[in-house]
Amino acid sequence: MFLKSSSYTSIYRTISVLITTLVVLSACAAPVSKSEFNDPYESQNRKMHEFNKGLDRALVGPTAKGYGFITPPLIIHIVGNVAGFLGLPGQAVNNVLQGDIKGLRQTVSRFAVNSLTFGLGDLATDAGIPDNNADFGQTLHVWKFRQGVYHELPLLGPSTERDTIGFIIDTALNPTNFILPSGTDGMGLTFGILDRLGDRNQYSDVIEDTLYNSEDSYATARSLYLQNRNFKLNGGVTEDSLEDPFADF
Repeated sequence: MFLKSSSYTSIYRTISVLITTLVVLSACAAPVSKSEFNDPYESQNRKMHEFNKGLDRALVGPTAKGYGFITPPLIIHIVGNVAGFLGLPGQAVNNVLQGDIKGLRQTVSRFAVNSLTFGLGDLATDAGIPDNNADFGQTLHVWKFRQGVYHELPLLGPSTERDTIGFIIDTALNPTNFILPSGTDGMGLTFGILDRLGDRNQYSDVIEDTLYNSEDSYATARSLYLQNRNFKLNGGVTEDSLEDPFADF
């Protein structure tokens, strides 16, 4: 591994654009919904939800099941391990930005241990080293940025303003993008997509029950996303002490 030439310039430009976008979006408060959810654009979101359902039914779901059918479970497991391994450098950056020393220690330990298998195996989990899955949306939460409005993204599904910005920054500034050898630039993205397909196949019953058997699949998906996300942002504490996931703050 080595740092590519001109990477620093690219990083600085990307950071400047993303920080500018973050400031603008944070300053532009959308109208607050009259419902318990901060979902003022529910009408547009529902249309996107229907689009995503159609895409899942026609392409994503069948592709994921086909991937699961033709790929041995061991290979799917290895792909998931590699995807997680490649995400650890970016996770470490977020641990630092959050001032989470314990999390950073866990992430560095996982990287060191799993490096013994080049990321193919997950020896760290076997050794009892947890994965804290730190991301930039979580970092913004620690920095007290407001959650913003709820929205549904094409293909990616449920999100919030804060989490969408976090996803963009995580994707653009993952150190892996700048330290992998030339010619392997897309490796992280490729393994990430395959890992998502593996998850879609593994949890197909739950996903399809939510999307196709719920009385209101949009409301169900929205509630599940916000509650689960809020649970993670608050470190897995009990529901009574959770930050209101629907407030615009």
